[in-house]
Amino acid sequence: MKSKALIIILSSILIASCGSMRPQNASNYQQDLITPEETDNFVLTESSTFDEPMLGIALKYDNKQYPTDIINVYVYPIDSITWENTDEIISIEMGDIIDEVDFAIEQGHYKSRSPETIENFSFKIGEKLYSGKKSSFTLTNRNDAEYFSNSYVFVDKDKYIKFRTSFDSRATVEWNGDSAVKEILPEIVVPDESAYMKNLRAEHQKEITKNLIKSLFQASQESQPNTE
Repeated sequence: MKSKALIIILSSILIASCGSMRPQNASNYQQDLITPEETDNFVLTESSTFDEPMLGIALKYDNKQYPTDIINVYVYPIDSITWENTDEIISIEMGDIIDEVDFAIEQGHYKSRSPETIENFSFKIGEKLYSGKKSSFTLTNRNDAEYFSNSYVFVDKDKYIKFRTSFDSRATVEWNGDSAVKEILPEIVVPDESAYMKNLRAEHQKEITKNLIKSLFQASQESQPNTE
C-alpha cells in the first residue's frame, strides 16, 4: 500500500520536536552512502543532505567534456511500507517526477516542454542487472534555449535513486543521460533502512491496521439484523 500524504504527515509529526535539525536516527548519507567521486566522464562537484529525511540527499555531477550539462542524482527513501512491486512504485514515482517538471513550468522557471516518452530502462554490468524507468522530453527555458532532458528512477534497498539530466542543445550534441547513469549508478551503494524510516513505516502500518479493524467492526454492526 502507498500513502504519500500519510507518510509525509507522520514524518512531520516525528520531526516536529527537532525543528530544522535532521533526526539522529535518519540515514547518515555523508557517512553511509557510497558514491563515485569521479568516473571516466563525470566528476562529483556538490552534495547536499536535506533536513527533511524524506528528501534524502542531492548530488551534482559535471560532465568533463560538456561543462554546461546538468547531471543531478537524488537518493531518498521510498514513501511506502512495502515495495515488492518495484515496477509499480517506480511508475508512480516517475509520474511524480513529471508532475514536478510541470509545476516548475507553472511557476515560471521554464517556458514549456515537449510531450514525454516513458520507457523501461535496464543495463547489465558484470552479473548485476539494473532495471528502472526513463522519461525523455525537450525542455525550453525562459530564454527559449532547448534542453534535451531525461529522468531515470531505480530502487535499491528501501531507497529511490533518481537521475535528472539536461543537455543544452546549443553546447552539446543531441544525446541523453544514459552514459551518465551507466557510469555512476553501478558505483552507488545506498544505506540500509534507517531507524527513522523503520519507525515511520511501523506507525503507518499500525494506522492502516487500526482503520481496517474499525471498518470491519462498522461493517459487522451494519450487517446485524434490526430486531426492533
